[in-house]
Amino acid sequence: MSPGSGAPLDREPPRLLTVGRMNLDLYAKELGVRMADATSFRASIGGSPTNIAIVAQRLGLPSAVLSAVGADFTGQLLRNQLAATGVRTDWVFTRAGATSLALLATVAADQGERQFYRHDPADSHVEPSVVPQLPWGSLEAIAVSADAIARGEMAETVRAVCAEADRLAIGVWWDLDLRPSTWPDLSEYARANRALVYGASVLIGTEAEFAALFGLAADDITGVEKTLGTAPFPLVVLKRGAQGASLLVDGKEEISVPAHAVSPVCTVGGGDATAGSLIAARLAGFGWGDSLRLAMRVAGWTVEQPFCSTGFPALSDIGMSALDPGQLGEVVS
Repeated sequence: MSPGSGAPLDREPPRLLTVGRMNLDLYAKELGVRMADATSFRASIGGSPTNIAIVAQRLGLPSAVLSAVGADFTGQLLRNQLAATGVRTDWVFTRAGATSLALLATVAADQGERQFYRHDPADSHVEPSVVPQLPWGSLEAIAVSADAIARGEMAETVRAVCAEADRLAIGVWWDLDLRPSTWPDLSEYARANRALVYGASVLIGTEAEFAALFGLAADDITGVEKTLGTAPFPLVVLKRGAQGASLLVDGKEEISVPAHAVSPVCTVGGGDATAGSLIAARLAGFGWGDSLRLAMRVAGWTVEQPFCSTGFPALSDIGMSALDPGQLGEVVS
């Protein structure tokens, strides 16, 4: 086993650990063109759980990622890029299999093309024996990508991480993070997730992801709302894209905050920006209303930038000097 490197020994220990894939994103530099017509690409780090850690780190929350890359130059590139963001790479392992790759093109702000290359991905080979090595003494939250339980030893590792988090009373945020190409079919996605999500502290996803979880049609919003009303999830964050985000407590909508974007350019990173900033805000002592307001501000900034992880803001980008709810303006109850 070979953990990652690049984190100074005196770096502040992580308070957030995200679990799941790390991939190289190759974005078509030209906006408004399809992948087949692209002539140049920009390389950046990607993968929803990795993005969530980067978002939180940029907002001031010390973060780390549990993942793996292949023994290839792409894996080292990703390690270097992640370390440059300040996110700890100590638990990014090198494993058999390839480093994941994604090709992306932005056809319009809310329309794009994505192709994932995850044949035998290295991150699926992270085994449960690494769980005792994790920085349990400093962690206050775990964010798990549902994609991590799709295959390989990582699925059992996720179960072990969640069990230890439960034993230590560390909150688990479960991101439904549906990537259909990863699963044999949506029924398998629903089955695997239902076995684990009921123990999560917070469940976060889009309406389409909740529809998949409940075995409903992707556009059955009424069915999603009805099922959430009776499902035993204490806290749900429903990401609604251009309509913003809502907090549901015991199935009932408690808070809804509108989206903040003025001129979207690329919406790919908006969901990860929402999740990472919510976690950072909650661990900073924000109430849920202010947490959602911050998340919409961060997501709004993100989708007004091209590409994805390179567009996540620092506090100064969104007019704040500290992670302080008093800097958000009028408080939302």
